[in-house]
Order: sequence, then structure tokens, then C-alpha cells
Amino acid sequence: MSEFPSDAAFPSDAAFPSDGWFGRLAAAAHDDPETFARLGFAELRLAVEVVGDGSTRRFGVVLDGYDVEYAGELTDELEFAPEATVTGPIDAWREMVENIDAHGGADNEHTLNRLTMAGVPLTVEAVDPMGRDKFYRYAETLQTLFDGTARRSARV
Repeated sequence: MSEFPSDAAFPSDAAFPSDGWFGRLAAAAHDDPETFARLGFAELRLAVEVVGDGSTRRFGVVLDGYDVEYAGELTDELEFAPEATVTGPIDAWREMVENIDAHGGADNEHTLNRLTMAGVPLTVEAVDPMGRDKFYRYAETLQTLFDGTARRSARV
């Protein structure tokens, strides 16, 4: 794995949505390579779109084999070229993040799979069917990444 900033670079109290919070996704994979090796090879360019009051923010995450890279807040989504984009209102995202923090991982009602399956409150969009397929194919890896952002105090 390439050299990666320490966990201190992505503090556990970084607010959602922010570079610090999304940076913890990649830090989670870097800090626990055995778990991600067990989950298997994954290949996906994912944009996470958070829709707030009058503004939309997008963040890029790249699953590349056994590595996870945070691509930063996206200023040009087309340049990042996501294979899939998961979109939803900030309230739904925050509820999921608060649930992850409270339990050290999402409960069954707050997983990415559950929140996107019916298209409400989160949706998955892709330019072709393969991108959407890959989002669900790697759902366990993505959920493990999101669960890895749980505040350290919530972990058992």
C-alpha cells in the first residue's frame, strides 16, 4: 500500500460532510488491511453527493483492488468520472452517520444497502448499468468503510 497520512490527519470529530470525515474512509481501510483483504478485490469510482439547503457537495472515493483512496471534494464530477453516484439529502446522511457513531457501525435500518434499495432516501445513479451493479456488488466493502468512520469512543 502507498504511504498514507496518519489517522491524526483525519480526526474522529470531523463533521459530516467534510474532507476530514471522508478522509477517514480511506484511513479505515489503511488501518485495517486484513479486513479489506478478506472482503476481496473491489474496483469502483464512487461519488457521494450530499444535498443540503440550496447547495450540493460531492466527494470522491476510489476502490482500487485492495486500496481505497479519497479523491477529495469534487469540483468537477465529470473529470472524476464516477461509475456510480449515491445521492441524498443531508438529513438522511447525517442520520446514517449518527447511527454509525452511536453503534460503532450501522444498524440494519441505516446501511447503505437499506437506504438506497428503494431509492428513498438515498439513490444510486450511474451512466451505465455496470456502475450501479458495482455499487451493490461492493456494498459490504463500502459499508465497512463507512462503519470505519465511527468515532473512536463509540467503538467497542
